[in-house]
Formats: sequence, structure tokens, C-alpha cells
Amino acid sequence: MNFTLEPPKHGGDLAVWQRREQHADHWLDLSSACNREPWPIPEELLQSSAKLWYELPDQFVLEQAATDYFGQAPLAIGAGTQQFIEILPALLLEKGALEKVAHKKVLVPAVGYQEHGYSWRKWGYEVSEYQDVSELLNTDWDIAVVISPNNPSGQYLSLQESEQLKVLLESSERHLVLDEAFLDATPEQSWLNGPLPRGCFVLRSVGKFFGLAGARVGFIFGDQSFQTAIQSLLGPWPVATPALHLVTKALQDTAWQAEALESLAERHAYFIDSVVPKLNTLFDSQAMQHTPLFFTWQLEPEQAQKAFQALHSVGIHIRLGEGWVRVSLPAGHEMQRLNNGLVRLLQGHQLKELG
Repeated sequence: MNFTLEPPKHGGDLAVWQRREQHADHWLDLSSACNREPWPIPEELLQSSAKLWYELPDQFVLEQAATDYFGQAPLAIGAGTQQFIEILPALLLEKGALEKVAHKKVLVPAVGYQEHGYSWRKWGYEVSEYQDVSELLNTDWDIAVVISPNNPSGQYLSLQESEQLKVLLESSERHLVLDEAFLDATPEQSWLNGPLPRGCFVLRSVGKFFGLAGARVGFIFGDQSFQTAIQSLLGPWPVATPALHLVTKALQDTAWQAEALESLAERHAYFIDSVVPKLNTLFDSQAMQHTPLFFTWQLEPEQAQKAFQALHSVGIHIRLGEGWVRVSLPAGHEMQRLNNGLVRLLQGHQLKELG
């Protein structure tokens, strides 16, 4: 393994910026792309029985709830999808042939969650980047990572691309990691709606749609023949008992899930009509893509940095990337705060600086 690689930087780092910039009395954090109206933790769970902290974790009930929610039984439950991203390179090592790892070609999206490429590189795989999923259909590779919808680009796998990739997997010895962490708001596009092709692993999370990022719970789906190996790599008790209990309740709460989808649709429509025009002006760009949970603008790096700093001047924190900025869909009660901040910027000298 290569332990000299520098880890990728992440969003959700408001506390770091607050320590740097103390001029804002109240920050609106739109950097993480998690649901800003998360599943409400019931009072009885907030005052939960002490036994949740005293007993070793038993995943059985959550496994049943996950099977009902996703439509398939997970191979394993881990500490977020991140834990599976960490162990997949080790899982796919050839027994007794570690030297062959360097010759295994892994393709990851050039724009996307950078931990994917980082994890394969740590294990010595030959990692290359692709710009568009269509490249996977006519390129030589052993392992590929696809993120749908992609964070931060907002791109989804098309139905045609999905079918072509499934045929490719069934007719080869390749492996595909499909990261569906942001897919809960558009479940009709999930590969879990049907039988998975061989060589495929699907990752799902409760940190995005449910907003339960702090619970650190994720799921992996795929060929049952890998189940023992995956659980062996995870080790015993990867998720704490209180988190197992909490996420079970969230997956079983079908009433909230329906209400959340309605809320996302309403907030999304309002954001498109009332907020996007202001951000288009502020960013001097309409190169935007979106999902139900976030909006991403493609900008020149210097323009992105200026926009980021301008929003910081009014206490609004977004995600800054290499040539892009991502804005989470605010909660209903946060819309006015965002609107007010944008109006201040567009009326003041910040706009001239951006120009």
C-alpha cells in the first residue's frame, strides 16, 4: 500500500472556516449536499434507553428494514459507504498474486467523489480518469467506478448506458462499483430495482436523503459469493448500536419518506424559480446541473474562488471545487436567508468584483 498519498479534501467543513473567518454571526451551511430537512429523530430516541450504549450491536433488525426499503438484502452494513470504498480494493485482490494489482486498470470519474480513486491508488492499482460514462463502453478496464447521480456534476446514468454496462458486465470478468449514495430521491433509477449483473457492487447511504450523515451507516449490494469476504474485511460490529437502532426507524418511516419527497420537490421548484436566477447572475454563468439535493455550476477556477469568497462575506458557506461550486438545496426556512444574502451581494460592490 502507498501511505504517502495526500487524502482528498471534503465539504462539510464549516467549522474549519468558522475558525478562519469570524466576521459572520450566523452561517448558512450549504456545503454538504445532505438533506437540509433531515429525518427528525423522535424524542424517545433522543432520550433512548441506556442499553443502546451498553449492548453490542446486532444488525439483524436493520438488515430486515434495509431489505424492505431497498428491495434487496445487503451483503453487509458498514460505517457509511466510505468504509466499503476503503475495503473494495482489498476485496478484489487476486489471491496469492499481489504483484498483479499494478496491472489492473481502474477507471474512475474525473469529476466525482475523490475517495474512490484515492482508495484504489493506495492499494497500487493503475488508476485512470474518464470524462464521460460512454468511455467505459469502448475502453479496456478491469474495474470501473460510476457515481449516479454524480456528486458534484449532477449527472445520472441514462437508461441506455445502464443497459449497455449490464451487458458488458455479464459478458466479461470485469467489476463495476456503482455509487448510488444520492439516489434515494429518484429511486426509480436504481439498479437495485432488478437483478444485479455479475461483478457489480452497489453502494447506498442514509447520509444524503435522510440527512443522517452523523450516523455513519452505509450498505453494499452485489454477488452473494462476496458476502463472507466483505464481512471478514469489515470485522465485527462496524456500526454502533444506537446508530443501528436509529437508521432502522428511519428506513421504516414510510410516511416521512413520502413527505420528504414532496418537500424536496416543492423546495426544488422554488429554488429554480427564485434563487437560481440570482446565482446565475452572481456566478456570471448558467452552466448548471442539479439533482433533488444539490445544484452545481461549472466556473472558471478564479471565478469560482471569487464567488465562494463573496458568499462567505454574507455568511453563506458552499462547496468549492476545481472549476465548480456546489450549493445544497436549502431547507424551507433557510430560503429567505439565502435570498437576502444574494440580494445584498447583487446590490453591492461584490458583483462588480466578480465581473
